[in-house]
Amino acid sequence: MIRLGDFLAVRDGICEVRPQGECSLVEAVDLVRGGIDHCRKRSVIKLLFDARGLAGVAIPTLVDRFLAVEEWAHAAKGMVIVVLVVYPEYIHPEKFGVKVAAHLGLTANVFADEADARKWLDGFAI
Repeated sequence: MIRLGDFLAVRDGICEVRPQGECSLVEAVDLVRGGIDHCRKRSVIKLLFDARGLAGVAIPTLVDRFLAVEEWAHAAKGMVIVVLVVYPEYIHPEKFGVKVAAHLGLTANVFADEADARKWLDGFAI
């Protein structure tokens, strides 16, 4: 079982989570939610979650993406901006999850490159 606290650090107003290890898609979704909870409870508004260290995570279906983002939006309560860094094959061609997030009031995005993720995140003032 991956312990979120082992892979979490706050730097320059951004909570960075870089978990490593084997986990399922459900566990990965829970880790992101845990990162969001951590940020919200500590008034950290930006979360960079780099999931590239996770192994065994299935490519999410559209339903998986919807349910994950719905859970994250509920956890964020409009108080946390989330950016995910994942391998390209995990990104839906039309960024379905990002669109769902916006509809549910969650500011979120996903990138395959951390530099792009940081650039997007830096666009939001603290």
